[in-house]
Amino acid sequence: MSNRDRFEYDPRARSNHGDGIDRDALLGKLSGDLMKGALLLAFLVLAFFLYTCFYRVDASDQGVVLRFGKHARTVETGLQLKLPWPIESVYTVPVKRVQSEEFGFATVEAGRNTTYAKKSNRMLEVADMLTGDLNLAHVEWIVQYRISDPYKSLFNLGGDDSGLWTSSMQRLTQDGINPAIPDTIQDVSETVMRKLVGDRSVDAVLTLGREEIAAQAKVDIQAMLDEFDAGVDIVMVKLQTTSPPEPVKEAFQEVNRARQNKERVVNEAEGERNRQIPAARGRRDQLISEAEGYKANVTQETVGLVSAFSAKLAEYEKAPEVTRQRLYLEAMQEVLGNVGGKTIVDQSLNQMLPILNLNNGSPGNPLRGTNR
Repeated sequence: MSNRDRFEYDPRARSNHGDGIDRDALLGKLSGDLMKGALLLAFLVLAFFLYTCFYRVDASDQGVVLRFGKHARTVETGLQLKLPWPIESVYTVPVKRVQSEEFGFATVEAGRNTTYAKKSNRMLEVADMLTGDLNLAHVEWIVQYRISDPYKSLFNLGGDDSGLWTSSMQRLTQDGINPAIPDTIQDVSETVMRKLVGDRSVDAVLTLGREEIAAQAKVDIQAMLDEFDAGVDIVMVKLQTTSPPEPVKEAFQEVNRARQNKERVVNEAEGERNRQIPAARGRRDQLISEAEGYKANVTQETVGLVSAFSAKLAEYEKAPEVTRQRLYLEAMQEVLGNVGGKTIVDQSLNQMLPILNLNNGSPGNPLRGTNR
C-alpha cells in the first residue's frame, strides 16, 4: 500500500474531534512505517559493514591494509577479513605481474604481427640522443619491472604518510600500480640511457655496444630506484631499435654494408688461413718425423757396423795371419760366388794358348770347362 493510499481520506472514518480523520490510526501507521524504515536502514548498514569486512586477493597480487590511513599489514592471496570501512581499507598490488614501459615507440596491439602507433614528436624527442662522438642516434628501448614491495610502491613515491587515507585512491590506477611508479621509471630510464649513449661512439651504440648498454642500464636504473626506496625490481632492459636518424639513415646503411663486406672478406681470409696453416704444420711434422726416423736408422746401422768392425779388429789382433787368411777367403768366396765360368791359372803355367779353346768361346759364354 503506497503513502497515497495510506493518507487517503476515508469518509467512513470517525475522529474524536469530529473532523472525519482517525488521528490514532494515522499515528499508528506512521510509527509502523518509521520502524520498518529503521529496520531496513539497520539491515543495509549491517550488510554494508559485512560486505566491506571480506575481500579477495588474486593469485598475482598482494593486499596492503590501512587502518585509519596507516599501514597495518600486508596480506597474501586468498579470501581475507578486515575491519569494516572506514576503519580499515585495502589496496591490491600486482606483485607477480611483469609491467613494461616503452620508450621511443608505442605498441597498439601485440601479437604475431605487432601493430605500433604512429611516431609522435614526443617519441622522437625521447629516442633521438647525442652520442659521445657528437653524432645522433635513434634509440628505442623497453624497461620491464615488477613490484617487490607493495607498500613502498604505493606510498614512498608521489606522497607522504600524512595524506594516505584521503588521497591514495586518487593516486592509484585501476590495475593497482601507483602512477608515480611508471612516471619515475620513465624519468630515470631516460636519464640513464642518455648518459650511457653519450659516453659511447655512434658505432658502438648502433652495433657492438647494444648488449653492454642494456646490461649497464638495468644496473643503473635499479640503483636509482633503490635510492628512492620505490619497492620496484627491474627485470630487463632491452634495446628494441638502434638506428641513425632518418635524414642520414641511408648513408649509415651504406657504411654498415661496407663494414659487413669487410668482415665477410676478413672471415673468408681467416678461414683459408686456418685451413692452410694446419696442413703446412702437418706436412712439416711429417717430414721431421721421417727425418728423425731415418737418422735413428742410420745411427743404429752405423753403430752396428762399428761394433762388428771392432769385434773383427779384436780377433785380428789376437791372430793376424789366420784372421787375414780367413778374411781373404771370405772375400774371394763372396766375389767368385757371383762368377759363372771360372778359369784358374796356376803360377807355374808358362803359356795359356794351348789350353784355352778360343773357338768354343763366345761373348756370352767365353769358356767352357775349367783348366788348371
